[in-house]
Amino acid sequence: MEQIQISKHGAPNVLSVINKPSHSLGKNEIRIQVSACGVNFADLMMRMGLYPEAPKPPFTPGYEIAGTIIEKGANVTSFNIDDRVFAFTKFGGYTSEAVIDYTQVKIIPTHLSFEQAACIPVNFSTAWVALHNMARIKENDRVLIQSAAGGVGIAAIQLALQAKAKVFATVGSQEKVNYLNQYPLEKVLTYSEWKNEPRETSFDIILDSFGGSSLKQAFSHLSPTGRVVNYGISQITNSNKRSIINTLKTFSQTPFFTPFKLMMQNKGIFGLNMLTLSENPQLLSSIMDEICLMFENKKLNTHISKSFDFENAADAHQFLHDRKNIGKVILTKTIN
Repeated sequence: MEQIQISKHGAPNVLSVINKPSHSLGKNEIRIQVSACGVNFADLMMRMGLYPEAPKPPFTPGYEIAGTIIEKGANVTSFNIDDRVFAFTKFGGYTSEAVIDYTQVKIIPTHLSFEQAACIPVNFSTAWVALHNMARIKENDRVLIQSAAGGVGIAAIQLALQAKAKVFATVGSQEKVNYLNQYPLEKVLTYSEWKNEPRETSFDIILDSFGGSSLKQAFSHLSPTGRVVNYGISQITNSNKRSIINTLKTFSQTPFFTPFKLMMQNKGIFGLNMLTLSENPQLLSSIMDEICLMFENKKLNTHISKSFDFENAADAHQFLHDRKNIGKVILTKTIN
């Protein structure tokens, strides 16, 4: 099988295609021929050496795949050969073939392509956990979604609207503002406009993916009993390589929250890491069942910003790093 490997920490050119023997198959496992895999900011961070949970190089990044079952273990009765499926991977997702426990595999909704299915695991589960499990979204909540034209942002917009919340958004360009105008949002702001937003503008829920100074500003705009869910620190990836100066700057701008401060202001803050949450596979599987049902009922949809050939993973990383994406970035693998 072929995999994209991070040979050492650095710029996108450290990504290379390698050939490896196929993994053996356990009784509870499924072998998937991969047609598409998702690219996420976490992949950029691990390539740059900024992701503490990542293995040491060389290793293969990637958290989500979609493809076709080509083999199944002796105990697997709920899937068939040639089923179209998608799944989480705990690293190793940039691959032409994956072996995964069957409990973490889901059937692709019939109207979705492999590329569309590869958009689902990370983005929609992150948005779901942030809004439902953590923020406990309810009707008429004022919800601000940062980086709203990204993969998680577009997923969160749809889920928040399904919950009948009042949704606000911030984005990095007028092009992204124009794209989001298709949704019935209360207001879409560019980041420069958001920085100048009056302090009295308040929200019940804010999703923040930047960390650093952005997290401080988000907290200041919470209404009493409001809550921030921080699910990333993308501010740290402003440089394409690991930068000690940029890292220290980001962390120095990150606010320090004490229980006393939260109590006195009647506000809350959650931290979300989907990698560590994947250690609870039963919870993750139940969340994905809810999301799949909404896709089957066509209440949700994906948006692919750009698909790159498997061999061009470095270009995909650069595209995402430059914040050119509106929606998801995908790697596709041609089946020979």
